[in-house]
Amino acid sequence: MARTRNVTALFEKKAKLSAVDLVIESIKNILIQKKILPGDLLPSEQALAEGLGVGRGSVREALKILDAFGIVEIIHGDGTYIATSANKKIFDPLIYSLIITNTNSNELIQLREMVEIGVISTIIDCASDEDIRVLQAVHEEYEELGRRGETAIAVLNACDLKFHRTLASLTNNHLIENMYNFVIDIFAPTINGTYGIGPHRKIMMAISDRDNAAAVIAEKQHIATWRESQRHL
Repeated sequence: MARTRNVTALFEKKAKLSAVDLVIESIKNILIQKKILPGDLLPSEQALAEGLGVGRGSVREALKILDAFGIVEIIHGDGTYIATSANKKIFDPLIYSLIITNTNSNELIQLREMVEIGVISTIIDCASDEDIRVLQAVHEEYEELGRRGETAIAVLNACDLKFHRTLASLTNNHLIENMYNFVIDIFAPTINGTYGIGPHRKIMMAISDRDNAAAVIAEKQHIATWRESQRHL
């Protein structure tokens, strides 16, 4: 049974924000402060409107935005609840914002390198031996494609991406996993699986040896190889 909290008093009106942004900011703040928890029922639109001094239309629009982000779940005829699990769509707006703001390609590459080094380091420090065997099996699929001389780029790319998605899952941290999958989504159209086997092999070796220093070197070489591959796309 969902918890219903008396949270209307938690919302405080703030100046210099549009009415919609005010509602979004207020909900964000009480979530950060853990004054309301996943599964909790939010106050009614009317109660939120009165508490924040805004119109019901602004509250309704704000809740629709938060629903699109995966922050809340609107159940018609019941109410609006704080989402109880991470939802991939929460990162989709970040992808769209990068598309429309013409983010510098070097900034994106720095983002990828930073996140991937962090992901690999997390796996080295925290993953079980069984986790590493799972990753090794995925990498072996890629190696087998190389041994048999596979040239179909779609097949190679699928195996390349599978390796990265597996890295994400083996962090055993849903926040890191979601962030890394967001980064993978950005770079997926630029992957050229023809060039990935060698760099992946070095990353795999560093992870198997639980060698963070070697992993950083391998990842930087991986990014350098990826840059080179873009010249052949």
